[in-house]
Amino acid sequence: MKLTIRISFLTMLTVSLVGASWSVRHFGLAKSIPDAGSSVQSPEQLQLWFTQAPQDGSVTIRLIDAAGDLVQTGEPVRHADDAKLMEVEVGRVLDEGTYTVAWRGIGDDGHVVRNDFDFRVAVRR
Repeated sequence: MKLTIRISFLTMLTVSLVGASWSVRHFGLAKSIPDAGSSVQSPEQLQLWFTQAPQDGSVTIRLIDAAGDLVQTGEPVRHADDAKLMEVEVGRVLDEGTYTVAWRGIGDDGHVVRNDFDFRVAVRR
């Protein structure tokens, strides 16, 4: 009985440690400004922090409005002091509504990763 409990405990510990290291080793979005699901005033720029520094020239960041139309923005630029941070200038005041940030990038392992998140622009009254 004690041996079974020890084996089960060691198995669970191994699985949790492997899962934790997997998330650090693989490329993905760590955080953003605006945050996913947040309601904000029109942002001047989009900031996306990745779990690792993306390969040069691999990141695309698109801003899409509620109608599905692409909002013209600047090109993604790597932050000078943080290789994991990519920034895009919005370039105009966004209308009230929901927007989708669709991003793509390549990390150290060479795999292309894509995802998106929404945020809402709310007019302060």
